[in-house]
Amino acid sequence: MPCTAPRAYRRGMHADGATCLTTRCFCELVRPEGIAQPANAWSSLAFVVAGVAALVLLRPATRPERVLMPLLAVALAAVGVGSFAFHATLTLWGQFVDVLPMYAVGCVLLAGALVRLGRVTPRRAAVGGVALLVALAVLLWVWPESRRVLFAAVLLPGIVLELVRAGRAGRGRGAGGGARWLHVGLGLLVTAYLLWVLDQAGLWCDPGSPLQGHAAWHVLGALAGWCLARHWSGRRLVP
Repeated sequence: MPCTAPRAYRRGMHADGATCLTTRCFCELVRPEGIAQPANAWSSLAFVVAGVAALVLLRPATRPERVLMPLLAVALAAVGVGSFAFHATLTLWGQFVDVLPMYAVGCVLLAGALVRLGRVTPRRAAVGGVALLVALAVLLWVWPESRRVLFAAVLLPGIVLELVRAGRAGRGRGAGGGARWLHVGLGLLVTAYLLWVLDQAGLWCDPGSPLQGHAAWHVLGALAGWCLARHWSGRRLVP
C-alpha cells in the first residue's frame, strides 16, 4: 500500500527523544498521548513469548546447548521488553534498551556457534561474549546512529558459523543435515527483513492501520528466534 504521510507528532524532540524522530520512526502514526506506536509496541511481546516458550518447552540433551538455551531465551525475552519500551515511548533510553538485547542475541548466537564448532572453550566464549556486548553497549551509547550496522555486524558472523557447523554435522545424514529448523528460521528472518525495509521505505505504509510491516518484522523475528532455539535443542521437547 502506498505511504500516506502522517502528521508529524514530534514527541520527545528534546534531548531524550529517539534519533528516528528527526527522520522517520517507521510507518506507524506516532500518538501524542499514551503508547506512541501501539501496533509496533504490542507486537514486540512476541519475543517474550518466544523466549519463555524456549525456556519452558525445550530441553537440550547435551552441553553446551543446555547452557546456551537459557541465555538465548533470556535475550529473546529482553528484546521483546526493550522493543515494547522503545515503541511505547520513542525516547533515547527506550532506543537503548531496545537495541542492546538485540546485540545480546547476536553475541549468544556468535559465542554458541564458536563453541559448537569447537573453536573456543565455553569459558572463553562467555568472557568474549560479555566483552563484546559491553563494547557494543558503549558504542550504542556514544554513537546511536551506528545501531543497525553494528547489529548486522554481530548477527551475520554467528549465522554463517552456525550454518557451517550445521553443514558439518549434517554430512552423511541426508539432505538438510538436521538443520531444518535453522533453515526455516533464516527464511523467516529474511522475510521479516524485507517487510522491515518495505515499512521503513514507505512502500508498505498505512500509518493508522493496526497491520504494520514493522509489527510483522517483530512477529516473524520472534519466530526465527524460536527456530534457532529449536535447532539448538535437537529433537527433544518437554511433554
